[in-house]
Amino acid sequence: MNSGAVADVELDAAAIDERATIENLMQLYMHDFSEFAEIGTLHGEVAADGRFAHGALDVCWREEGWFPLLIRADRRLAGFALVSPWSALDRPLDRAVAEFFVLRKYRRARVGMRAGKLIFERFPGRWEVPVASYNRPALPFWRKTVRASIGRDAEEFAGDGERWSGPVLCFDTRGCPPRRS
Repeated sequence: MNSGAVADVELDAAAIDERATIENLMQLYMHDFSEFAEIGTLHGEVAADGRFAHGALDVCWREEGWFPLLIRADRRLAGFALVSPWSALDRPLDRAVAEFFVLRKYRRARVGMRAGKLIFERFPGRWEVPVASYNRPALPFWRKTVRASIGRDAEEFAGDGERWSGPVLCFDTRGCPPRRS
């Protein structure tokens, strides 16, 4: 990789035997997320063993509509994404971004945007990208990534504060030709 450039970004479906890889990356992801968590809440806290707790990842390989993905930059592991069928707005959809993480090293090389575009191309349909209200840097990132993917802005809705707290980007990728980075 010369001068911070990444020539190739790939998505690989994560096999069940790569679950530990996603669990390890999840620790880094939750560490990054802890920066935004408010003191006095359970968000961003570690357990007695020093690890962040996260919901069971079994659902990713067990239930229909879930897709665990590994993100690679020039064949090096650079992050992960979890695609789900869960709607933050409780409305019909095909896919949603449940979790998305790119190592800091690769963020300024547009690996996240390129991976996001690849995800939307791989799974055409009605999408939601829910963004946690406290994760301020994520919203501009997802707005820009969606715009680059479909050629227009997504519709944006506010979560109800119970099912989801934060904005939700909604868009349809069916009929959108792949766009260059």
